[in-house]
Amino acid sequence: MLRALLPVALACCALSPRAAPAQVLSRADRLAALSSNQVVFDRRGEPLVSVRLTEHQTQVSFASSGRLALLPGGDEGARVTAPARARWVVTLEEATPGQTRYWVAVARVPASRFEDVAAARARWEAAGHVVQVFESGALLGLAGKTLDTRILTVAADPLPDEAAARAHAAALRAGGDDVLDELVAEPTRPPTGWLVAREARSGIEVRARDLLWVSPLDEATVSFDDLEWGHGTPRQGRAARSYAGDVYLTVGRDGRLVVANLLSAERLLEGVVPSEIPPSAPAAALRAQAVAARGQLLAKVGTRHRADPYLLCAETHCQVYTGATRTNARTTAAVRATRGELLFDADGLVDTVYSSACGGHSESFDAMWGGGPHPALPGLEDRPGAALTPVTAETLAELIDHPPADAWCAATADKAGVFRWTKRRTAAQIGQGLTPFGAVGPLRSVRALRRGVSGRALDVEYLGDAGRVVVSGSYLNRTLLGGLRSGLWLATPEGPADHPAAWVFRGAGFGHGVGLCQHGAMGQAAAGRTHAQILTHYYPGSHLERAW
Repeated sequence: MLRALLPVALACCALSPRAAPAQVLSRADRLAALSSNQVVFDRRGEPLVSVRLTEHQTQVSFASSGRLALLPGGDEGARVTAPARARWVVTLEEATPGQTRYWVAVARVPASRFEDVAAARARWEAAGHVVQVFESGALLGLAGKTLDTRILTVAADPLPDEAAARAHAAALRAGGDDVLDELVAEPTRPPTGWLVAREARSGIEVRARDLLWVSPLDEATVSFDDLEWGHGTPRQGRAARSYAGDVYLTVGRDGRLVVANLLSAERLLEGVVPSEIPPSAPAAALRAQAVAARGQLLAKVGTRHRADPYLLCAETHCQVYTGATRTNARTTAAVRATRGELLFDADGLVDTVYSSACGGHSESFDAMWGGGPHPALPGLEDRPGAALTPVTAETLAELIDHPPADAWCAATADKAGVFRWTKRRTAAQIGQGLTPFGAVGPLRSVRALRRGVSGRALDVEYLGDAGRVVVSGSYLNRTLLGGLRSGLWLATPEGPADHPAAWVFRGAGFGHGVGLCQHGAMGQAAAGRTHAQILTHYYPGSHLERAW
């Protein structure tokens, strides 16, 4: 297993420096708990969540709106109390990067279907591969029931380099093996180093091995004047941001600084919801968003950053989180009004994924991310009296070119320019986007080979004079095609029939289109529907329960 499940009492002590420790923990225990997929709870019964704010840093600086405590040894060590607005600069000394090896994921199934795992493992071992099974997700006890979000991933052929592992995955795929578009990172040696915090005016220095807690006192917040976020992504940037709850600094896999925020799920959601939906949206839509974001938080814990000293990140890969910087009275009220509310169906906790605008028809979960069908995420029409009617080759053009006027997302998505859109991409631009996938020479055609129930393109063929490449995955194709708003598109060649100069993409919606449609939720709320009605529309067969 990539992460061992720790007893709740052990993990709670490790993660919360404010709580009275049940037993003394070593530094190694504390760091192991930070990388655990176990969900732990605070005194109010709310889950505690660690969120990466930034990483890959050589230096960070912060201050506080009130007094704060620096705990270089956690609960068991010294405590340094600093006055309000003291400014600290933290650097690393004697840092050593960790070591990680990368496995090619070949199968992924829920933990309850262990027989499928055994069969996949036996099949790959019989073919001469080195195989290991990794666990992600978490086992939760909520609302008087056990929720098992654990996933077992069968992985093959470890390599010490990520690029080499991706090349190996491509070679396996080219040879006809059915492998997932995923690598499993397995730490083999933890990173280490001294974190050195210096107070700018007094010159006071605090040194901590591997982990430094920063705990605001008197409900203060920790603020960063120039915090880098989204490192290495197209949305990378810097901004001044403030955070409630505890902050900790540790050493990342690359031997550089990681900064993370530890706080309750409800406090986290107060910073997530206004970052994901306009606070001006109707109250019922904000409440629906709060429930969906809460479900996403629990569904993603232990699945997204399995080899890192935090559970979630603050970007779209998990959920956008901007801390206390963008909190809003209306979105905070929505979070508090729905405290602890989650969606359940016959299979347990619903993975309440959501996107900006579905364009009139949502997509099924399994079409977008694989695995078996999710009953609450089948993909359906986004309109009154919605039916589970799939979009066909014959009805796709009608949906895009003659959109349903009664679609719940029509009014606000159209105003935002994401209900229907048109993008033009030249053959050269598409060829450049194809570079990581293979060379096809002068491009002749772009054709969707497989589409989901909403009509979203899942497998796309790119045919050129020098070869043919098929790229699987809606998001991968959207990215290589220059960042299309969604996978719900039709392409029309422009120019010579044998070698078009460009393709014009007529599309609908914004995002993956699975689950709650944010613009649709706003449309339903404007029509007087409650947040429970909105949620059961987008997640049919589900019901609300309060888990804490």
